[in-house]
Amino acid sequence: MRLQEFQQKKLALCIDAGEYEGVSLFAMKIYEYLPDAISEKEGFLRVIDEDEESYYYDAKAFLKINARRNGLLIPFMSSRKPRTKQTSSRVLKD
Repeated sequence: MRLQEFQQKKLALCIDAGEYEGVSLFAMKIYEYLPDAISEKEGFLRVIDEDEESYYYDAKAFLKINARRNGLLIPFMSSRKPRTKQTSSRVLKD
């Protein structure tokens, strides 16, 4: 694949595969997605998964990234709201 073709693809980093882990998605893997304004407005992202099929997944499970000539640009993760199904962390006392 040529660099220019790669840069034109829409890419997203899966940060939480949830119940699809190991089946359709893998956390910390980059997937191609298809822009769909209506589904994104509803909170879903149309991702081409491991089966090379496009399905709608929770958009909060992905970070959109940009392919650049000198590498990938990944947005800072702390600016995203955590998914609601994640458990809260505990503070351990000495």
